[in-house]
Amino acid sequence: MSVPAVSRSLLWWSAVLTVIILFGVVVYRTGSALYHNHQLRNDFSAAAAASPYQQGIPLEQMDLSAYSSYFPSISGELEYSLTHRIEAPVSLQYYTQIPGGATAVALEIPKGTIIEAIPPKSQGSSFYELGYGYTSYPTYEKGWRYVRPFKTAEDANPALSEKYYYVQMDSLEAVLDSAIRANKPFRAGVRQQHWTLDRGTLIFARYIDDVLYQNGAYLSPDLFYRTFDRWNIMLLGAVVMITIILLSPSSWFARKRR
Repeated sequence: MSVPAVSRSLLWWSAVLTVIILFGVVVYRTGSALYHNHQLRNDFSAAAAASPYQQGIPLEQMDLSAYSSYFPSISGELEYSLTHRIEAPVSLQYYTQIPGGATAVALEIPKGTIIEAIPPKSQGSSFYELGYGYTSYPTYEKGWRYVRPFKTAEDANPALSEKYYYVQMDSLEAVLDSAIRANKPFRAGVRQQHWTLDRGTLIFARYIDDVLYQNGAYLSPDLFYRTFDRWNIMLLGAVVMITIILLSPSSWFARKRR
């Protein structure tokens, strides 16, 4: 049975309109990222006294307590209960330096391990402890963080949890995403800001970066948006696929347009 000419024409124009809309979304998202990054650079005002970050001091040699005044402590009893321990949603691999070549993993927490995502007694917010878990310090390389690893119930050497390591941001964001989902106060905070869960995860994971930025201490590379992320790749892939179908000689769309 052949498709009526009117229906074929409607489908053809619908496909063309879909291509235009999807391509427009890609252009808008890319333009928004470029504008954000431009404003980030323009609005950054470095502090008069150069911070250790501004001086380019390696993280291993840096006195992180130099930034403690930026983060006021919060005291008082919580009015809600929190889920402190969760299963690690991914394998967490920690390094003594940012990997290059055959750098070996110094510490690994396998996927499924019960970890202490939110410390029971934290110095700061109820949801984080500076320099622990997913509340990591930025490095000089985008996507790599400097932090103390999550504690586990099987920690044979507690001293390992006090040492700082390098770890990928993607891994910490995966844990943070699970911690938000497991805690109603976290989810409420995301909703109050009218964020999506992905947006809330991105912002919470860069809490230290934002504070350093506001104080003129450091413009972290992790504050910059990706100009071409996985969503843009998926959208552009859909545009290319639909366009190929429209232009394919074997397509009944193409036969209709002859």
